[in-house]
Amino acid sequence: MSRVQFQERATERAAWGGALTESSLATIYGCCGLFDLCTDMDLMSLSFQGTDQLLDWIGWQATDVCVQRKSFITWIRPEYSTGSATAGYLSDPCGDDKGVDFGVCNFLLEDFARLRRHGPTRDVTENRERLCEQQPRYRLDGSPITNQDEYDMRLATEVLLQDLRRMLINGNNNSGGQFDGLNVLITNNYTDPDSDVYCRAMDSIVLNWNNRDMDGGAGITWNGAAIASTWDLVDVIRAIVRKIKWRISLAPALSTKNLTVGDMVLVMPDFLAQCLLDKFTCWSVCDGKQYNEVALQTYEARAYRDKLNGGKFGSGRIFIDGFEIPIIPYNWGLIRGATRGDIYLLTGNVGSIKLINGQYLDMHSVPADFGDWIYKYTDGGKFLTWLDQDGTCIRRHIEIRPRLLAWAPWASAKIQYVKCVQPGGPWSEDPTETSFFPETSFESAECPDVDRVYTYNQPLG
Repeated sequence: MSRVQFQERATERAAWGGALTESSLATIYGCCGLFDLCTDMDLMSLSFQGTDQLLDWIGWQATDVCVQRKSFITWIRPEYSTGSATAGYLSDPCGDDKGVDFGVCNFLLEDFARLRRHGPTRDVTENRERLCEQQPRYRLDGSPITNQDEYDMRLATEVLLQDLRRMLINGNNNSGGQFDGLNVLITNNYTDPDSDVYCRAMDSIVLNWNNRDMDGGAGITWNGAAIASTWDLVDVIRAIVRKIKWRISLAPALSTKNLTVGDMVLVMPDFLAQCLLDKFTCWSVCDGKQYNEVALQTYEARAYRDKLNGGKFGSGRIFIDGFEIPIIPYNWGLIRGATRGDIYLLTGNVGSIKLINGQYLDMHSVPADFGDWIYKYTDGGKFLTWLDQDGTCIRRHIEIRPRLLAWAPWASAKIQYVKCVQPGGPWSEDPTETSFFPETSFESAECPDVDRVYTYNQPLG
């Protein structure tokens, strides 16, 4: 399709009600710029979040395969007869021997999520107009933002990544356009998608902490069964790690591999991480292991607490049986209130074998010229982008098709509704949360109202 034909199709769309309306959101270029663009100050932003440690730890691979299926032998045992296991020994060398039984559980992924956003509608004639000589503006890494279209694409992409961060925890494939997040994949009720048979061997460890603090208490359950109120959170995490390591030792493909630092991580909101590090300090050096603010202020306790800082991801670590488990703070979808949050213990790798990873549909294969639309891919095929066009008005769209794979849910755990009280409460970088840290109310950065300014400047009478 030629560009003349493309414009004709856009005009047809406008005629049947698809017309675009120019946005009032402030621009980075043109005569309605952000902030005071004629100063020598570079544009610094709290909104453009940098790298995300959890997304990076999971890892994302391009693929063009829609259906992913894996089948696992979950158990092998002697053949049963009349409800009992048959014997493997024979007294008669010519006698009949007995057989074996085994069970299978399947994993099936059939599609990708679809995340799409669009930027503000702009007038293309003002797309590259400069307000003053101090432009262009710069990104935080020092490279220039060269035009308005790129800036609006960055705005849409940033919100798209916010959608991805939330879906990573709370996504549910039963809702159209979503993939299953960790809250669905890390479960104690795994069912074979082919037979609807319950696969207990694949179950994760799931604890309902019942809004108790880290010292534990009544009403806490492990996969639905009550546990003693005397167990605290560190006791439980230690039991989880030992169970998972034992399970790994039983898997032929994994038992010869070694866990290294960072293969197993604890993921939780930042405010919970601080409570856990304090709790682990008291569990390690305080009398009776119970959390004690006075004991925590002793020289020995403060010195031990300082040693827990840092780690592979810079946000602390704990040690279970001498094995270091780093903490990745993650506030998207894990804050459950002013004093509560969820914790995940994830095993992403065992040696070179990946147990958790993300995939995205490779956009390289999308035709550049397809019907009404002219497409481009970016970021190595992660994103697809295209423009709506109506006269000189344009609007940029961007789309990604991701999904999450967790092939060994039994090697991960989640602990829900853990109570932690911190001065100031939790802070989050998620702008849809009430705990969003820079703002408590929101007002869009809009262009000045020219008509109102003109009326204000008219002489009275």
